[in-house]
Amino acid sequence: MERVTAAGVAYETEHQGLRAMEHHRHASPYVTIVLEGSYVEVRDAVPERCSPAVLVVHRATEEHADRFARDTRCLNVEISGDAAGLPAPGVIVLDDPCLRKAVAELVRSFYQKPRRLLAAMKRLKTVLIDQSSPKTELQPEWLPRIVESFPWAAPVPLRRAAALAGVHETHFSRSFRQHVGVTAHEYRLRARIQLASRLMLTTTASLAHIAAASGFSDQSHLTRTFTQRFGLAPAGYRRTFAR
Repeated sequence: MERVTAAGVAYETEHQGLRAMEHHRHASPYVTIVLEGSYVEVRDAVPERCSPAVLVVHRATEEHADRFARDTRCLNVEISGDAAGLPAPGVIVLDDPCLRKAVAELVRSFYQKPRRLLAAMKRLKTVLIDQSSPKTELQPEWLPRIVESFPWAAPVPLRRAAALAGVHETHFSRSFRQHVGVTAHEYRLRARIQLASRLMLTTTASLAHIAAASGFSDQSHLTRTFTQRFGLAPAGYRRTFAR
């Protein structure tokens, strides 16, 4: 099903489970709402899990590849006109009430009240731009320095980050989560996953070497993490997404 409005085009897609889409591009910026199922999307050699709990943002001509864990149904919204101000490509967790409401209104309009679809599409675009606008809330002066320069993937205790920031560990943990949106432990794990993914998809290094180079305790730790996060062991992940 497809519906065309002055704000863009909305259309439904269905994908069979255990199928993959090779690296590809779309001419227009668009967002994907996962209605059922889930999939892994790889962009710039970095994987993200896409499920009904998130919204996926894509920029025009951005290259990505997908693997569908099971039968998956999505609602995609191509955005016409000026796309300036939209969030950076990637996954946005639907934990903000305004965004969650805008997504629900768009889905309801597409399937039940098409006359309201134009307004719903405009509303979603407005909320997304607002979400990506710089917030006036002041962040600690040490935060950008720690985020950019701390060796997150290396086996360095996180208490060293607090020491480099010059604050108590408890204050560091609380402030980091408040301003970054995830705990320092989760941020570290994501950094290790991203590094491991890049090494798997851009080198021929062994998985044991990659595990050690990206901060995992051993290959088994790397395998458990990828399987739990993406439903795909490193060897299968590499076969699916390597160029």
